[in-house]
Amino acid sequence: MKFIAALLALGAAASLGAGLRLLRLSYLFYTSDAYAPNSGQMPSYAAGGIEADGGGIFLPAGLLLLLGLFLGKFAFNLWRAEQG
Repeated sequence: MKFIAALLALGAAASLGAGLRLLRLSYLFYTSDAYAPNSGQMPSYAAGGIEADGGGIFLPAGLLLLLGLFLGKFAFNLWRAEQG
């Protein structure tokens, strides 16, 4: 079981690393001029009272971070259960 817990911990570390890297790259792209060019010429970003600011670009990074947290907690619990 400890071997499986170690593999899960490696997966958690990889997922957290990839999530942080993707979050950084998404933020850099989101704040650059390449994201939504000519959007200032549009009459409005709002549709039905909801501001379409493009914040969904961060969703994949958030999902990777949540997966890493889940795998890390699972690996920790599996490692601890083996010792009890």
